Amino acid sequence: MQQDIYMNIQELTCSRNGIRITLNKQGENIYVKSRHPIKYGCYSEIETDEAVFQFNMNNEIIGMQGQKDNWPSSQEWLKRTAGNDWVYYSTGGYSGTYESFGNGFLAEPIHFRIPSPYNEIYKATGEYYIPNFSYNSNSILGFDPFKETSVQNLVNSWYDILKSHLNSFDFKESFASFIDDVLKTTPEILEDRAEVLFNIIGSRPSVLPPDTRHVDYNVIPLSLSEGCLHKCAFCKIKNKRPFSTRTTEDVDKQIKDLKQFYGRNLINYNAIFLGDHDTLNSEEDFIIENAKKAIKQFGFDNSYMQGSSIYLFGSVNSFLNKNDFFFKKLEQMECRTFINLGLESADQTTLDYLGKPISAKKVKESFKRMVAINQEFNNIEITANFIIGDELSPEHYNAFLKLTRDELNVPQNKGAVYLSPLFSKIPSRSMLFHFNQLKRLSRIPTYLYTIQRL
Repeated sequence: MQQDIYMNIQELTCSRNGIRITLNKQGENIYVKSRHPIKYGCYSEIETDEAVFQFNMNNEIIGMQGQKDNWPSSQEWLKRTAGNDWVYYSTGGYSGTYESFGNGFLAEPIHFRIPSPYNEIYKATGEYYIPNFSYNSNSILGFDPFKETSVQNLVNSWYDILKSHLNSFDFKESFASFIDDVLKTTPEILEDRAEVLFNIIGSRPSVLPPDTRHVDYNVIPLSLSEGCLHKCAFCKIKNKRPFSTRTTEDVDKQIKDLKQFYGRNLINYNAIFLGDHDTLNSEEDFIIENAKKAIKQFGFDNSYMQGSSIYLFGSVNSFLNKNDFFFKKLEQMECRTFINLGLESADQTTLDYLGKPISAKKVKESFKRMVAINQEFNNIEITANFIIGDELSPEHYNAFLKLTRDELNVPQNKGAVYLSPLFSKIPSRSMLFHFNQLKRLSRIPTYLYTIQRL
């Protein structure tokens, strides 16, 4: 088993003056859908009266949670990404939701509780939490936890809190290196580290595939291409670069530099994002050979996290241009492959309105092929993005339901459709109502697309 390698890692704990330090904690080694907060991978922890802090194997802070009474919820926490963003994980409440049956038909409608996992957050996202960002995105509820005083204070003062405790900490010799690293890794150093990562891969990925939620967005970025094919007018996350493929030499250098960047913390990764916005348009062998190379070089066979997976974006044309043999070769790889397609609409008038230069016919062909591939292959999962918005016509939604309901004989248990608010707006109440209606009628898993950057 992969985790056997880590059985000899010794957990060490030291408590002094109201602070407790624990080194080499071992969290879960399989990503799961859980109603309760889960810590993954190998990490260390510092607990004070103010907060609990987690650190990766490079002794960089990766998570924290307030301990005071004014912290929003004991089930909610902050996570720091490799891009140095703080993300607030909001549960939306784990207690479940209340539904009504018989309104308009019964004299006294029946009210009943639907417990988790069937709560509103899970139904909307496929997860038991909502990642809330400190930057502009398509927040699906409009809640901004970073305006909460307790959250704001912790984000702004975590280093000062740690410094005040650790400078006076009478530590054992075995904790000296860890404490020294924590104190040296200031917020400014972490910001510089993020820039190093972006320079290695060429630029900061403006969005991760929605399927990376399956690994809690913990992916190593590897750029195989730049730009996208279509430059759709409605898209707010595109870049201006024309599509191009990186050279083999460039990819090899990225892999070498990424190994050095992630260092000891590589053991906590088992997933790769093959960027940029339409990597599927690259040559077939180029995609497969570089994916294999990266998986081997990053040592996923020895990762603490079990299994491995790759994630990439594709367009309608790049997807339809790939022959069946390509997917057969993907299936033979010792990892799972997730490909996310930007379909947007199956209605031609809507596509024209969006400024997306493809035909509704090709969108329908792509969706049909997506369903077929998901049924044929065990290790490949294709998902698709569609637009939702108050500005869109009934024809857009009718075309969507024809694809996801009328042309599917039975409900699909694999693959997914992600609905993204048009122009990255915060969904209105009517938009959320439309989403719930579409989700209820769709025969394929349907979720809201939460746009998260690296």
